[in-house]
Amino acid sequence: MTGMRIDPAPAKYAMIANTLQARIDSGTYPTGSMLPSEAQLVREFEASRSTVVRALEYLRQLGYIEGVQGKGRAVLGTPRPRSPRLPGRIFAALHGAEIGVGTLIGAGRAPASPRIAAALAIPIGEAVIARQRIMPASDSEQTALSTVFLPAITAGGTALGGPNRLREGILDHLEQRRQFVAGDVIERLTARTASPREDDLLRLGRRTLVLASLLIVRNTSGHPVLVFDLVIPAGPLGIEELFIVH
Repeated sequence: MTGMRIDPAPAKYAMIANTLQARIDSGTYPTGSMLPSEAQLVREFEASRSTVVRALEYLRQLGYIEGVQGKGRAVLGTPRPRSPRLPGRIFAALHGAEIGVGTLIGAGRAPASPRIAAALAIPIGEAVIARQRIMPASDSEQTALSTVFLPAITAGGTALGGPNRLREGILDHLEQRRQFVAGDVIERLTARTASPREDDLLRLGRRTLVLASLLIVRNTSGHPVLVFDLVIPAGPLGIEELFIVH
């Protein structure tokens, strides 16, 4: 897979959101205080009102601020850090950085297959961005082949279609670059025989059994936004996970 490099420079609203977020994190805007008005932010950042409103809505979705009728927007403080309570293989796929970890095989545009189109709720053959990498084994996880798919229109303004490795995870990158907050993720797990290409990339024996994990990430409205297609060698015990009950 190949593709033209996409300029990873953040959009204006993202720069505003990042600046305000940093001020909240540092205590410049204390919890319980009110943010500057939209008019003040428009003047400070030399941006349009719609751009400022978009940045503020993004911060609201992340849990940094909330609207107060007739007053403006109140600071809620820094949200609690994301907790890796997802199964390890899922958390690593969504949030694992690319730099210094594994091998980026390629990225670029491709037509959506029937399986991916159904998962993304888009027409078969619609242009998607596909990004594939090998995730190395850790103490608790098997080596995995990860291929990410998302509609090409959704990938606009991101570096997901480009050849450079990301410093952050795929989902984190998309949330930072676009006005998007993940709501939930659905996993469809099946067992099958590895394809010849998967055998080669993962250095498996012929006709090795693998677990195919299809992760469908949806927004807060329940609409699918991106799909992770994971291929994991099936060990003698399959997949074993530890979950904290209380």
